[in-house]
Amino acid sequence: MKSSGRIALALVTAVSSAPLTPNAFGHPEPAPVSKTAIQRAVTKKEIKDFDLIDQTGNRFEFRRLSGKIVVVGFGYTTCPDVCPLITAAMRSVQEQLTPAELPAVYFLTITTDPEIDSSSVLQSYAKRYKVDFSNWSFVTGAEPALRSVWQNFGVRVQRKARGLIDHTALVAIVDQNSIMRIAYYGTAPQPQMIGQDLRRFLKTKNAR
Repeated sequence: MKSSGRIALALVTAVSSAPLTPNAFGHPEPAPVSKTAIQRAVTKKEIKDFDLIDQTGNRFEFRRLSGKIVVVGFGYTTCPDVCPLITAAMRSVQEQLTPAELPAVYFLTITTDPEIDSSSVLQSYAKRYKVDFSNWSFVTGAEPALRSVWQNFGVRVQRKARGLIDHTALVAIVDQNSIMRIAYYGTAPQPQMIGQDLRRFLKTKNAR
């Protein structure tokens, strides 16, 4: 796949063994670890159901993903640095999945800037990455509803100016029972790392 090769070149491949700082913002701020560090944490946190609005303007209900392995990323469309890498990493993982694996996995991008990220803006952004919408939604909504979701995932969000948001740089894997099992903090996890974790959960799911 030619596009995945180009995407992979853009990704940061450093993996840090530094202590986890999951509340650290992913955008330029003084921090105890390098911005290029990738931190992988094993978690076991229940993700509560939520309703938001997807890139087509339709209602998105998280409960409808029950039974699937969900890869969740947080970001915003005017982000100048971290978010494009996260989106590219997720797109690369999507491209790696086999036809047999695709129906069991879903990708979800949750905005951290509802002021700018309307449904149409999110759709245009996603198209730039040539995402496959058959198993990927980009969601927005009213800030109070989004804030509840951010808090559930442990994502801190701070508005610095219009179109400039500091937020926890997070990609997470949520299992078929809506339990967050893996959290990747930092610039962008390696697609291979996410793929390996995904397949481990898929094997466990299929073995039941």
